[in-house]
Amino acid sequence: MTTNGADQLISNPLLTMDEAAAYLSIPKGTLYTWRTRRPGFGPSAIRLGGALRYRLTDLDAWIEARAEHFDGDGTPLHQNDSRRGKPLQPRSATVTSRQSNPRRR
Repeated sequence: MTTNGADQLISNPLLTMDEAAAYLSIPKGTLYTWRTRRPGFGPSAIRLGGALRYRLTDLDAWIEARAEHFDGDGTPLHQNDSRRGKPLQPRSATVTSRQSNPRRR
């Protein structure tokens, strides 16, 4: 059995900005900020005329891509801190920004 476009639309509805924000439990302004100040960070949107719409499957995929996964001892399994692109340090490690050197006279 084949599905037509209407069946696909029903199974993967297009959400308005308000609906997408409610689904993600964030303010609508946050979605606007991600689109304007952090392009590529937020979920993909579709522009229909002058309106933005979000596919439910795109929102779910975006959420899953940001899910934290932990190993048995509670250490995050992701390799990079997505905000800075730097490797994560284990939580138990002590990291200092620089060593303290006494001044010489």
